Amino acid sequence: MTGLSQIQISLLFAAVFGVAFFYSSVGHGGATGYLAALALVGVAPESARVAVLIANVLVAGIALWRFHQAGHFDWKILLSFAVASVPFAVLGSKVHISPHTYKIILGAVLSVAGLILLFRSRWQTDDVAVQKCFLPLALLVGAGLGFLAGLTGIGGGVFLSPLLYLFRWVKPKTTGGIAAGFIVLNSLAGLAGAGWQKITHAGPLLWLTLPAVVGALLSTHFGARRWSSVTFSRVLAGVLVFAGGKLLLEAAA
Repeated sequence: MTGLSQIQISLLFAAVFGVAFFYSSVGHGGATGYLAALALVGVAPESARVAVLIANVLVAGIALWRFHQAGHFDWKILLSFAVASVPFAVLGSKVHISPHTYKIILGAVLSVAGLILLFRSRWQTDDVAVQKCFLPLALLVGAGLGFLAGLTGIGGGVFLSPLLYLFRWVKPKTTGGIAAGFIVLNSLAGLAGAGWQKITHAGPLLWLTLPAVVGALLSTHFGARRWSSVTFSRVLAGVLVFAGGKLLLEAAA
């Protein structure tokens, strides 16, 4: 990568691996973590957006496969949100906001969602009474989250999984499978909105997909099969609070 020292590249490689490892274990693609890692070495989010979305598709795709294999998935629930989110993700990808506003919006949402999950995990068990997901509400939520995903250049799973979990629309671990599918679809929509020209210019950053894929392959077995719902929710909460706090600190600097 042009302009980066060997040490910076090595640190970035390790950071991307770590982000993919922890994020994919809860069904997330890791876009917020990749953007944070790139920002630390001086790569602007806008120039990395397409490469991050490609890594997001690959990592979330692996998570989707793992969670589906383990029986933690529901196509009906996913499509209830994705039908509206995908076109709005394309629309959001064409709108540009300032980096400062981006960090405040995303950081606040992630931090609040993570803290709520962290406290709720104290009494969460695997035996959760699932509540019916009202389709009109799912479509409305999907549209809003899709637009926000396209606007911020991420897949949107970090927005959807806390809602699925808190409102008990699915079993705790199933949030991981649905979030992964949601991220894949919205990330593909974001790439479509970005256009082929930007995709072809992402070449120098595409090597980041290698450590991301390796991290996801190693991690998703634990998230999908071995972790209890309490452990799952605490890891998810930690991921959200870390990502949100990092963005808010950057905005305040």
